[in-house]
Amino acid sequence: MNWFRSIKVRVWALFEVVVIAMLTFTYIFLIALFPNFYEWMKTHEITESMEIIEEHWTDSNIAYIINEQAARKKMYIEIYFPSVEYSYIANRIGGSMPLTVLEKKSLRDEVSSSETGIVYKRFRDESEDNYALLMGSYIGGTQDQPQAYIFICNYLQPIGTTVTIFVRQFFFVGIIMIVLTMFMSILFANHISEPIIKINRSAKELPQGKFSAEIRKNEYAEIEQLTATLTTASKEISKSDDLRRELMSNISHDLRTPLTMIKAYAEMIRDISGDNPEKRERHLKVIIDETDRLSSLVTDILDLSKLQAGVAEIHLETFNFSARLSGVISRFDIMKEKDGIIIDLQAEDDILITADITKLQQVVYNLINNAVTYCGEDSTVIVRLFRKENGLVRFEVEDHGEGISAENLPYIWDRYYKVSERDSTHKRAKMGSGIGLSIVKSVLEQHKFAFGAESELGRGSIFWFEAPEFIKNPMQSQTPKPTHLRRLLPEKWHDNKKDTK
Repeated sequence: MNWFRSIKVRVWALFEVVVIAMLTFTYIFLIALFPNFYEWMKTHEITESMEIIEEHWTDSNIAYIINEQAARKKMYIEIYFPSVEYSYIANRIGGSMPLTVLEKKSLRDEVSSSETGIVYKRFRDESEDNYALLMGSYIGGTQDQPQAYIFICNYLQPIGTTVTIFVRQFFFVGIIMIVLTMFMSILFANHISEPIIKINRSAKELPQGKFSAEIRKNEYAEIEQLTATLTTASKEISKSDDLRRELMSNISHDLRTPLTMIKAYAEMIRDISGDNPEKRERHLKVIIDETDRLSSLVTDILDLSKLQAGVAEIHLETFNFSARLSGVISRFDIMKEKDGIIIDLQAEDDILITADITKLQQVVYNLINNAVTYCGEDSTVIVRLFRKENGLVRFEVEDHGEGISAENLPYIWDRYYKVSERDSTHKRAKMGSGIGLSIVKSVLEQHKFAFGAESELGRGSIFWFEAPEFIKNPMQSQTPKPTHLRRLLPEKWHDNKKDTK
């Protein structure tokens, strides 16, 4: 029964069901119930005329009104005045007199004895081979002693032949409608399903690596939205595939270089410097450094995988961020001595925050290491930690390197992102794996800390994040004055901040 789940079959079946339902409704209400409706309509006409006559029966032109109603609606109307035993009759019904088949005295008695004072009768006129409707009521006075009686009669025209014609005509019209809707539903179903089939065909090509399949737009909003979604997904999958290829290339390069160095210097120790303590020590140092580089790369990859898979838990505790910051910066002392890197720390004292110490230290280390990599000609990195309004703490790392172009800035947090080699404004260092900022992003998102980056070409970059400050004393101000802070923020980027000493 899978074929019944097809859009084509469902649309066709829905069309046919709707048409059959409409035809059934038409047959029931316009043909099967037509005689009842016709009789109700005639009864309504009689009642309407009776109300008009009852309203104007004392007017001087009542005779004209009675004749006008009888002529317009083809009825028999009689008003009988029992006090003078006089009847005024207007007969426009044609044929024999309908009331001659009834006993008028018995009709008057039925009106007097009825609960509502109104009597309806349906009888057969044998002379005309037809049915007639009769309504009797009283006017003026009381029901027992009325001033006048009114009788209105109308024929029910024979509608048997008319109904038969309707049934035959309905039969042919129904067949034509079913056939037409069958073809229309097939065309409509094909019109809807065809773009979906094409979209499905294009989607099947995505696992095969065909991301450039052309998907045309459609006039239906839902299908157009599906097309746009699939197109976007195709582009994103294409980016992910390119990212995967670049990752393999980057990781292969990052692994091959230290492995080659380790092998080369190990062979040099074996063949050349094994007996020379000075050279052996220098060569072993290279092997150790390259091993640390490999270990760091593997650790970064594992950390990022855990963070983005959501399996890395965070263990929150309150600690002195100002004190911890100095410890992280001390890890760059070797780089300061070897490469002349200057790390200028500008931090307010005793700033407490609640976070995962290990992961936040990794964030700080990665941001500083990234700034060191792109520190520029002055070899200076500025690290700031200060309080803001509303109980927030802001951490910033600034470098004075080449900077990042505006079009590349939104992508720096992506995994293994590498700015195109045609853009020389922001290239990854030779030792970089391209995942440091991705780890920063994942950790800060886990902590729900705000973060971002600001950069200008030729001016350098500022990477920052903000966290709530932990206040020991609830009565303490949320914005305490800094104990010491030397600010070197570029005015163009932070016009709202004043230098404080």
